[in-house]
Amino acid sequence: MQLIVLTREQVETAAHRFESHGNSALRIARHFRRVDDERKLGMCRALRRIERQFAINLGTVCYKFLEKETRPTPAVQQRVMDYVACWREMEDGSQDLVVSVDRVREIDRLAEGDPAWASSGGS
Repeated sequence: MQLIVLTREQVETAAHRFESHGNSALRIARHFRRVDDERKLGMCRALRRIERQFAINLGTVCYKFLEKETRPTPAVQQRVMDYVACWREMEDGSQDLVVSVDRVREIDRLAEGDPAWASSGGS
């Protein structure tokens, strides 16, 4: 099982990209260049490299995960997000988000209507 571990700041940045910049890596990069925040720009680039490496969308995952914690969300969304990711408490009191790449891909296939997904459970 492949896991991605993100800091709270990385999660919030990816979610911000989704919510405020249409999930566009290019738009959020322009934003951080415009406000001259090289550190956040570098973080956005690193997140995008991770997304390309694993072929998943961290902006959506992070936004939907935080959304379930801060807003009323359907029970199915809560269960799906708990299935694909969870917070891990660190010794210093901070939290990291652990994201299961395999589970994100599984949910993506389900959402896209992959016929192989429906038959993978066996009969």
